[in-house]
Amino acid sequence: MAKVIDGMDTQSHPFVFHGDGGSYFLICLVNVLLCLITLGIYTPWALMKCRRYIYANMEVNGQSFTYGVTGGNIFGSCLFLLAIYFSVIMSMAMRIPFIGIVLFIALFILLPFMVVKGMRYQAMMTSLNGVHFGFSCSMKRFWLIMVGLPVAMAIGLVLCVMIIAKLCPTGSDSGAIISGIVLALIAVAAIGIFNGFLFSKIMPFIWNNISFGVHRFDVKLDTVYCIKFAILAFITIIPFLGVAGYIIYDQIVDEIRGFSIYATGDMSEVFEGLRKRIIAQVIYYFGIAISTSYLTVALRNHFMSRLSLADGRVRFRSTLTYFGMLYRMCALVVVSGITGGLAYPLLKMWMLSWQAENTYVIGDLDALTLENNDQQADTDVLAKVSRGMMPTLPFL
Repeated sequence: MAKVIDGMDTQSHPFVFHGDGGSYFLICLVNVLLCLITLGIYTPWALMKCRRYIYANMEVNGQSFTYGVTGGNIFGSCLFLLAIYFSVIMSMAMRIPFIGIVLFIALFILLPFMVVKGMRYQAMMTSLNGVHFGFSCSMKRFWLIMVGLPVAMAIGLVLCVMIIAKLCPTGSDSGAIISGIVLALIAVAAIGIFNGFLFSKIMPFIWNNISFGVHRFDVKLDTVYCIKFAILAFITIIPFLGVAGYIIYDQIVDEIRGFSIYATGDMSEVFEGLRKRIIAQVIYYFGIAISTSYLTVALRNHFMSRLSLADGRVRFRSTLTYFGMLYRMCALVVVSGITGGLAYPLLKMWMLSWQAENTYVIGDLDALTLENNDQQADTDVLAKVSRGMMPTLPFL
């Protein structure tokens, strides 16, 4: 695949990941021990230590990324949110609900501002070749795209499904079955529309407000494409749900009627029931893995092909494959589960290395002006407690 890309553009720079499974395993092992010793308090520092290792070993055009967010930043944000949460609980326990309601409303209003400030800080603490990323957006647009649009779409789609459900015939068994199938298909389509449409609007909103030094990113996604692949991804789950439901159909009917196999005392029936449940769960999770792999690859490849930097002088390309993502994702989940998590660090490095070698930056990077913008980190109290918000937002 790399030869194909190189043949299309001689200025193609693949991402290179130098992370080592053994080194990352030791980092994860120390992190787990420290988290256990500190009763989980060390978790923010553990997460940031892993993230800094990944960024430091991710390279493009001979330069590695740096990541300056600390565990203290994450801990401060978590502490603030926990303080609000326990204040609400205490106010309810002391029968002063007014205070709890006021705090909840205040948090709802402040949360979008905190997310924006957190994203800005995360971007500024990420750099490549000494040039920092940046994030800046209109709060009005953020409210509309990130809060208003999902809520409005969710309400609209639920109302549509409810109206269609009222119109479906349920007077007979055959009518109920047909109505159930129709509603299931409509629900799948609604979920696909919801996810595809939001992806096509939220991702451009975020990345069109991200900059690399003085250069801005630009992306325009095809909404119809995103919706189509989101619907197809959810449709792939249906056969697996059907098979899993068929296997445990008798148990579901018995439980609805209030009968349990455990009440019979017959161990053979109990073990047979457990065996069917395990098989059904394996089939169900395999269907989720197929659907997730399909959707992730389709949307990521589409997004990267539409992403550009510095007025189109630098472009991006992703060549991930569905099968490659599927068996890596299954290995990450299954093998990690079988080994009690011991294989996770090695498989995580294997996954990242594959993703990196199938991601390309196309353009003359040496001709790109390496100059930081004049954006400064916010220093107000709200900004400081927001620095740990959105710690998983990928700026790579």
